[in-house]
Amino acid sequence: MRRFKISSLRRTFQSFRDREDGVTLVELLLALVISAIFAGIVITVFLSGSLGFRLTNDTSSLRSEADYLITSVLQDINRTEFDALTVNGETYSFHRLHTPRISTEGILYRQGDYMEDAVLELDPSSFVTNNPDVIVQSVDIDLRDKVTDPRRGREAYITSGLIEIQVTLASREDTTLVKTFTSTIPL
Repeated sequence: MRRFKISSLRRTFQSFRDREDGVTLVELLLALVISAIFAGIVITVFLSGSLGFRLTNDTSSLRSEADYLITSVLQDINRTEFDALTVNGETYSFHRLHTPRISTEGILYRQGDYMEDAVLELDPSSFVTNNPDVIVQSVDIDLRDKVTDPRRGREAYITSGLIEIQVTLASREDTTLVKTFTSTIPL
């Protein structure tokens, strides 16, 4: 009986060997279809992830450049220690009052008029980027809630309000990526 079992196992293994001559065409096509579907999913996920990362990176670069431009203008404005500003077209001129003086009687006084020369002039061409990958497309400067000097003859001088600056930037590599950033600066 032992002999019968061994010989029947040999026949079974022999029949398996005879059947495993290779892969059938159906099995090969099934493997190709499954691998193509898997590769398509992987490539789609990879491309959408890399495009999303690139868009986020480009937007971050534009935002950083807008922050730099607004900060540099704000520093220039704060450095002037201005008392009022005037508007002539798209040019904003920042003026100071005359410096206080001491009279012959020893009284401290200030001449009540603004200095003729502006300490700073701001216009859209003042916004220049140092980043070669970013293009400044447009700059809009607007005054909101402005209050003028109530003294007679000085109505053109604005003493308080809000300066709203809109900077539109584009990426040099991808001109379709255009972002507008708005900043409001109190006077």
